[in-house]
Amino acid sequence: MITLSGLMINFIEKSEYKNPEGLTTPTKAKVQILVENIRANGTKVKDLHTISIPDSKIPQYKGQDNKQIDVKVGIISKSHSFYGI
Repeated sequence: MITLSGLMINFIEKSEYKNPEGLTTPTKAKVQILVENIRANGTKVKDLHTISIPDSKIPQYKGQDNKQIDVKVGIISKSHSFYGI
């Protein structure tokens, strides 16, 4: 498991998605956090991540806008790349 730390920019409430055929699907709540990364040359880069969270964690993040937070995450990816170290 990985922990992302950053500034919480936004909390997105749970909602429902309605597709063109009229089927309704519930969506998860999400947090948007700004994470600062330091590149090999020392340059700082900020990346915005939107992360879905389980319903049980909503109270932990709701109301935390503009505060530093830690979010335990897993990774879902269709592609990846490697580099030698």
